[in-house]
Amino acid sequence: MPLAYGLLAAYAAAGLETITEITMQRRALLKSVAAAAVSTLPLKQVWAADLPAINLDGADISLDKADIRDFADSLSGILMQPDSTGYDIARQVWNRFWDRRPALIARCTSVDDAVAAVNFARSNNLLTAVRCGGHSMSGKSVCDGGLVIDLSYMNRVDINVADKTAYVEGGALLGDLDRKALPLGLATTAGVVSHTGVGGLTLGGGMGRLQRRFGLSIDNVLGVEIVTADGKVLKANAKENPDLYWGVRGGGGNFGIVTKFKFQLHAMNPMVINFGMRYPMSVAKDALKLYFDFCDDAHEDLFILGGVSMREDGTGGVSIGGNYFGDPSNVDRVLKPLRDFGNAISDRVIPIEYLKIQKVADDGVNAPGKRRYAKGGFLREVNDDLITTVIERIEPMASRSFSVGLLPMDGAPARVGAEDTVWAHRDASFNIDSTSTWDAANTDVDEENISWNRAYWNDVEPFTRGFYVNQLIDEDQGQVNSNYGSNHARLVQVKNKYDPTNFFRLNANVRPNA
Repeated sequence: MPLAYGLLAAYAAAGLETITEITMQRRALLKSVAAAAVSTLPLKQVWAADLPAINLDGADISLDKADIRDFADSLSGILMQPDSTGYDIARQVWNRFWDRRPALIARCTSVDDAVAAVNFARSNNLLTAVRCGGHSMSGKSVCDGGLVIDLSYMNRVDINVADKTAYVEGGALLGDLDRKALPLGLATTAGVVSHTGVGGLTLGGGMGRLQRRFGLSIDNVLGVEIVTADGKVLKANAKENPDLYWGVRGGGGNFGIVTKFKFQLHAMNPMVINFGMRYPMSVAKDALKLYFDFCDDAHEDLFILGGVSMREDGTGGVSIGGNYFGDPSNVDRVLKPLRDFGNAISDRVIPIEYLKIQKVADDGVNAPGKRRYAKGGFLREVNDDLITTVIERIEPMASRSFSVGLLPMDGAPARVGAEDTVWAHRDASFNIDSTSTWDAANTDVDEENISWNRAYWNDVEPFTRGFYVNQLIDEDQGQVNSNYGSNHARLVQVKNKYDPTNFFRLNANVRPNA
């Protein structure tokens, strides 16, 4: 998902602490209700007939009822089909633009379940999607007619305080990791929306509030446990299967199902400074220039995000916000260039728990139940033509909200070599994304909103080179290949070794040539 999405207004919002506390209480209630509902699902079902499905080549096939029954009996988790209780909830993903109906959903509770699911799908040549948090913008965590291997019940997080590491199961959400690590004064780069899956975010690179200090999520992965296409469970780290360890750090889900991550954690003050300034569209160009100039000298103790947003009611503006992790006594000096600019509609600087900050963008446009379309790319340089293009092409429309987010990519990520991990964009100056969102029920405006965003991006894209894998939406295979840059050939070699049949293909796909 676009990292900037929903943060622009949140950083400038008033009543942040109260809003977040209410959200936490509501989410806790919903989670308890969901857990109770899951406990009532039948563990065994009657598989009375063969089941129509889709194979890896897109052809219609039929799954034998006896094979399905054996598969279901082998699981400690739950196997669901279209008439199962809870199926319509289980198949939903964060971006409601995608309304897909898999033939089967395997809700795994163990590594053995994941192995059984891979073996069943492989033996039936069955189209397979892997779901962690379900936040895939392109909807690749669900599929029509295939098998969804759902890891959401595998969400355990264990912290080793002594060596500052976290062991995180593949279905955990970012919030699960934060809730365990932050009370111990530890953290790692973990996105900006707490209901995002750790697996999906990390395998694609993993941007977040701490990246300028500690690097991308993949820069903090010390090792993984992974189920490969042949049903084997492997460890991949600097010493064991180092080629696979390299591949999973930015290569997405191309090489298997990561059932456990080992992360490096870092000392983290649980209290930080939150700041947000919002400026009217009348000074938008000057405000964006201010943002870029400020970023030129910004200390790595700052997470800073800039951008432009236009709400459905036609009101819009430029927001500059973020977090300061340094000495609070220095915050006035650090933020002085922003506060001296004037013209601000709002100007907010407050101390707040980092755990709350990690939840501030969970709702609103980021909440499940919206239809979304987004494009993104990396800027190598910034100039007046870019600023003019970003501002002047924005126009209000009653059917959608729209935002452009700008995130600096300097600091710790830029100190890692372009070939040390799969992430080939270590020289980028900023990530830019443009995102439209509209009500899930308002399908009549799909084409209108998508076409508008594509036209907007056609003007912005010439300023970019490459894109964040987790922002994949409708790029073709050629764009995907070139996005991996000089690392693509090496990725193909890893794919040939661990997934020569391209079983794991619902991703920013690396096609094998074996």
